[in-house]
Amino acid sequence: MYSYIIGTLAGLEEGKVILDNNGIGYELNVSSFTLSKVGSIGKQIKLFTHLGVSDDAMRLYGFISEEERAMFLKLITVSGIGPKVALQILSGMDVRTLALSIVNSDAKALARIKGIGKKTAERVIVELRERVESDAVESGEVLGVTAGDPVGQEAAAVLASLGLSRAEAAAAVNKVLAAGKARKLEEVITLALRSVDK
Repeated sequence: MYSYIIGTLAGLEEGKVILDNNGIGYELNVSSFTLSKVGSIGKQIKLFTHLGVSDDAMRLYGFISEEERAMFLKLITVSGIGPKVALQILSGMDVRTLALSIVNSDAKALARIKGIGKKTAERVIVELRERVESDAVESGEVLGVTAGDPVGQEAAAVLASLGLSRAEAAAAVNKVLAAGKARKLEEVITLALRSVDK
């Protein structure tokens, strides 16, 4: 129903912001990550939105990016996770770290988020791992490698096709790129493979 709202930040408190758009104040439930990015009262901002409808209420949820909204929508499909818990998860971890934790089956990292126990963390991984991984492939992004670095992206994709996990491939490629010793695709792949074999 609403894709996004552009307005003036009229109020903010824990878990909520109020956006004034043409004299109408929209109250949006947000993660602490989004709350930290909206800036100060009086600033004009754009928040991507989701309208949640339950038996007793209609609530608007706001997100600083489309990626955060997309992850929220995935999280609320997990059995036992509603919008409140989904926002809690997004408050405890940024979207990229959360995606990596899910793809790498890192239940311990997820369970460290306040209010998220081991069982909930494991359920998130079981129900979302394939979806998060396939979304990364469809978008042409290998998790953990800068999307603006096509050589790094391709190198990590090649390493992943050779049997490395996406996380291992991304870590190896990032290590090579950070060292600045290689820029050609073949060199990055060779050096990354050597670092994994050590």
